[in-house]
Amino acid sequence: MGIFGKANKRTTQNGATVIAHGTCIIGGITTEGTVHIDGKFEGVILEADVISIGKTGEVIGDIKANNLIVSGLLDGKIDCNEVQILSTGKVIGNMKYNELSIEEDGKFEGQGVRKGSKLKSRYDEIENKLNNIIITPSHQIEHEA
Repeated sequence: MGIFGKANKRTTQNGATVIAHGTCIIGGITTEGTVHIDGKFEGVILEADVISIGKTGEVIGDIKANNLIVSGLLDGKIDCNEVQILSTGKVIGNMKYNELSIEEDGKFEGQGVRKGSKLKSRYDEIENKLNNIIITPSHQIEHEA
């Protein structure tokens, strides 16, 4: 899916905000259109249809959008319907999403939660059982000695 594909009719009607390479902006953006970042942005971007971070783009902040495409660096909190981390993309932080794709060599470090997911981990329950098996005998040995 391209940034300006047929699925994004709303974007072309509302225009695009571009942060060019060599530009640094600190603040907030609220738009129903597209935001493309090749420079640096620190702050909040809300309600965007599409946010794309180019290879030279760097974003530190909170992102809320319909679609997010990352080729550069994003460090922050993400709440998007569709997230694409391309091969040169790096995402660090906490992410809520409906659909997530990470290309080979794309990087994600943090926590990801699928919106509305019914899947529940039982790992903590099993870890407690394992800890009781492993830790309890060694404590008993110390108390008996």
